[in-house]
Amino acid sequence: MDKTYEGSASLDPDVEGEVVTIFSGAGKIYAPDEVPLSEIIAQMNERFGTHFTDAQAVHTRTIVDALIADEDMQQVAWANDEKVFGDVYPTFFEGAMLDMAKAHEDFTYKLLDDPELFGKLISATLPGAYAAAKVASQEWVPIGDLLAAGEAASIEYKASLRTYADSGEVFKPLETASLKTIAAFLNSPAGGTLLIGVADDGSVAGLDGDYVSLAKEGKDNADLFQLHLTQIVQASMGDAAASNASTQIHTIDSKDLCRVHVKPSSFPVEATVTVVKDGQHSKKTAFYVRLNNKTHEFSNEDEKQKYIAQRWGSQGV
Repeated sequence: MDKTYEGSASLDPDVEGEVVTIFSGAGKIYAPDEVPLSEIIAQMNERFGTHFTDAQAVHTRTIVDALIADEDMQQVAWANDEKVFGDVYPTFFEGAMLDMAKAHEDFTYKLLDDPELFGKLISATLPGAYAAAKVASQEWVPIGDLLAAGEAASIEYKASLRTYADSGEVFKPLETASLKTIAAFLNSPAGGTLLIGVADDGSVAGLDGDYVSLAKEGKDNADLFQLHLTQIVQASMGDAAASNASTQIHTIDSKDLCRVHVKPSSFPVEATVTVVKDGQHSKKTAFYVRLNNKTHEFSNEDEKQKYIAQRWGSQGV
């Protein structure tokens, strides 16, 4: 680097001029928002007839992250504008993609050639794979089998959503019990299933009281129930979290119950619920998890952060 000038940069008061903004008077220029990779994958599937999934989105993100960390590509980005960078980016991307494919190939053959190493990987991944696969099956197994399984860490029963079983009276805080369970399943590593309309002993109590409380002329009771449940989950935990919960209505001995299957969330979820204190209803936002067969609220912030770090790693903090 050579010094080309030394002196004052102050303005000359005797010289007239025109002030021009650095953004040409149009306000600050922002880069366009990046489109999520999942959306790009969906667009590719629609346009090219492919069947890519989130796994390909994750793989693509891994390639891009590797490129971002590459010092050669960093230097090209620093020294050029986006248009010039775009001319060489495909070469960088292709190289990184091939390197990663080779790494995956080497990894695969190393595992297949070394039974001991393969065995260690199987032992390390088996418990989590089994737990997640078993909970995932709860979305489609026959409802009778799910009832026969009984309550567990990933299965919970609630006799109703919002009404007392004996009187049919609506009591808003009753919804809190279901919302807390759904939030806890979202925060668990494998998810879980909530059966509404089922008593603690596994008998089907039905949804008649809830149906009556939500009934509208000309509308299907089951549809109204599922719509209300979805809406309160959205209000409590947000749209992104609510998208991980699916509902199905089943009829057993002329009584309806609702299967709420919850997939694990990719981010920590807090739930805002209605509680009763000193006879008064109030709102409360808290973080819930499943500890064995119960739903637990983390009231200690340090313990909550430990759980989040353990469950999601640095991305959840």
